[in-house]
Amino acid sequence: MCNPRRIDVTATQHLREAWEDEVRRVATLSGAATGQARITESLEDTLGAPTLAALARTLDEAEGWVLDGDVYRYAMEGGYVAYHADTRELEIVAELAEQVSATGEAAQTISGEIDQDITAAGSGTHYDDNWGGITAEDARREAERQAQLNLAAAREEALRAARGEAAEQHLAGLDATARAAAAAELDRILGERSAALDVAAAEVLATIGVRGRNEFHRVLAEAYREAVLAYARMRGADGVQVVESGGVLEIEFEIQA
Repeated sequence: MCNPRRIDVTATQHLREAWEDEVRRVATLSGAATGQARITESLEDTLGAPTLAALARTLDEAEGWVLDGDVYRYAMEGGYVAYHADTRELEIVAELAEQVSATGEAAQTISGEIDQDITAAGSGTHYDDNWGGITAEDARREAERQAQLNLAAAREEALRAARGEAAEQHLAGLDATARAAAAAELDRILGERSAALDVAAAEVLATIGVRGRNEFHRVLAEAYREAVLAYARMRGADGVQVVESGGVLEIEFEIQA
């Protein structure tokens, strides 16, 4: 094998080509649709002042009850029960929630023209003794073939760069439009689903009400107990006995007339 010889070929082409693309952007937003149903009951006419005073103290110490401003709230699966100390009202609320999503799209047709020279190179190798049957002419043809392939690749790259640069100028606006469309669609879906969830919450409100009243009545029973015992102590009662059995609270004491 003799010395290798390399033949280099450079190909140049003036590229003038118009192009047109559609740029499309998609935005997806999500949110929570919620539904509520509630019952409010006044306790002012059914509970005396001593019991109401004891109720606030009892709620302060009751497990699971959280004070927020003037409202004591007990959270349950599917809703909550609340006692409003300022208005002396019992509120029972059924709550339902559902994650929803919406998609918005925006599209714009853009166009442009490339007008530039592109250059590419190729090479081929042969040997002085034509080793392998490869002659100088064969090497030149290979170099020209590679140059044409590289020239075609350069053309595609030039077009891709021009299209990408043009599209980049419109992306922010298209993203904003797609997001606005998604937001409008999300608002529509949230409205529909929230209305449906309001209906569903109303259907389960009775069940939430039973659980909520049970939790409240446990605390109310303790408040009654504290109010009665406070009355007994104030009147100097004797023989005070407190018995609780089967959910029934019995308090006995004697007061001298």
